[in-house]
Amino acid sequence: MKVFQLELRNTWKSTLKWTVALCIPVFMLLAFFPSMQSESMKRLAGAKLEGVDPALLEILGLSEFMDFSLITNYFGYVFQYMMLAVMMYAALAAVNSLIKEETDGTIEFLYSKPVSRDAVFLQKSLSNFLSFLAMLVVLSVVTVVGYVSFSECGIMESIKEVGIFYGSALYVGVVFMSLGILFSSLLRSSRGSSGIAAAIVFGTFIMGIIGVVNDDLGFLTYFSPLDWIKAQKLMTEGIRGEEWLIGISTVLICFFASYRIYKKRDLRL
Repeated sequence: MKVFQLELRNTWKSTLKWTVALCIPVFMLLAFFPSMQSESMKRLAGAKLEGVDPALLEILGLSEFMDFSLITNYFGYVFQYMMLAVMMYAALAAVNSLIKEETDGTIEFLYSKPVSRDAVFLQKSLSNFLSFLAMLVVLSVVTVVGYVSFSECGIMESIKEVGIFYGSALYVGVVFMSLGILFSSLLRSSRGSSGIAAAIVFGTFIMGIIGVVNDDLGFLTYFSPLDWIKAQKLMTEGIRGEEWLIGISTVLICFFASYRIYKKRDLRL
């Protein structure tokens, strides 16, 4: 497991920075929740939404008026946009995973160790998954603390609800990581990896928007993982069967293709 340990050591600072950068706004937004329960804030939110175009409301996940004085609705709405940053981290970590050493010129050191390409691929993938899981666990803890501190939810109710949100995020994150690893196996340099990660995340996000506003292209929402975990849908329907099928198929195909490509590629030492 030397590659696994090396990868964790090389990426823990980045993971920590992303985690802290996400935890702070999550806690601050939850701390603001009691203000949403005042009558004046309810009237203000209602008045503002009444003047917004229905198509825009549907894009924003507000096709039905949400009572933001309920913690589930309030955090659920925050959650779906916070996921853009979380999935950006997942995709970026994956895109960098296989190509980083070649770009940095440290690939020769890695292959001077008694380790096969199979082990490099599997251990790097496992390291990325563990880092992502650790981020979600920390975010879950911070969110539960915010729920208990700033709402009337009990500890068990908070854990159950937060578990639904972040459990779905774990699934979608693995889908984005599989896409990122596929690109990592194809790239010749990690320069520009942030642009590719952004294209993966925001490209699918825009596909979801197009699917929402254009009924003829509604099928595009099935190829937008962030649409699978929109708050209203997630808490009423959950992730649909076809979304599970598309996601799992994507993960299996991408990981298998990445593995085959990485085994055959010529490495720049």
